Amino acid sequence: MKDLKKAKNVYESIKIPEELNSTVNETINRKYVGKKSSFWKRRNIISGVLTTCLAMSFLFVFLVNTNKSFAVSVSTIPVVNQIAKLVTVQNLIEEDDTKLVKANIPAIQNTGNTDLEKRINYEIMEKMNEVLEEANKRAKEYKDAVIETGGTEEDYHPILINIDYEMKYSGDDLVSFLINKCETLASAYTEQFIYNVDLETGKELNLRDVLGDNYKQIIDNEVYKQIEERKKNSDNIYFEKGEGGFEGIEDEYQNFYINENRKVVVVFYKYEIAPGYMGIQEFEIPNDILV
Repeated sequence: MKDLKKAKNVYESIKIPEELNSTVNETINRKYVGKKSSFWKRRNIISGVLTTCLAMSFLFVFLVNTNKSFAVSVSTIPVVNQIAKLVTVQNLIEEDDTKLVKANIPAIQNTGNTDLEKRINYEIMEKMNEVLEEANKRAKEYKDAVIETGGTEEDYHPILINIDYEMKYSGDDLVSFLINKCETLASAYTEQFIYNVDLETGKELNLRDVLGDNYKQIIDNEVYKQIEERKKNSDNIYFEKGEGGFEGIEDEYQNFYINENRKVVVVFYKYEIAPGYMGIQEFEIPNDILV
């Protein structure tokens, strides 16, 4: 408190040089004759702001240099870090008589952990190469089957393969993103590759990590509850238990991502628990995550 009083006394003793006042007055008289009233209002406001800024700057410097506890507290003010992001590292368009491929392959950046980025980006590239190779093989096999069963070139329509990505959550401590692969022939089939990464440890998180040992009960209860709520709409149909319906998740490696609200969203793919027209089914779990 004594340091604050001392700083206040020093500030109040500061005098604005007379030369500064005369210079300002000359400028006013030369440029703003006839507009004195409005100008003086503006000058008073600007002068007040400048004086306040000068005082605050002086006080800040004084306290940092004279008050140890204040200097320590200033040194612990967090600096805004760059947020981890996804960027496209490969944009692929490939077309032939069996398929049309459009792929945006991502890489993660700005995590603050170069080794982590290299590992994840290598895994992504390896997985996407594998996915495209399998899709190319399927497209060729399907065309051959059409021809072998009496079809013609005109009867065959190339398979459409689209790959894209989406960042679901990016923070100082973790990132969650997914890569979508959609393969379309008579109907569309979507496959997702989800990454939930702890930026501190580099670990890929599972449901036990984010919801604790009771993760299965938490998720099962919430999914059952939300399915019953959705079934109140007659357009929503889910398979019954014993007939392919939801009977609880198997383990902590059930597909999920973290959304922008830092909540777990459990994902079930097409046909897993509902007819194909229902598409991918997602269930947000209201519990706070542990990381």
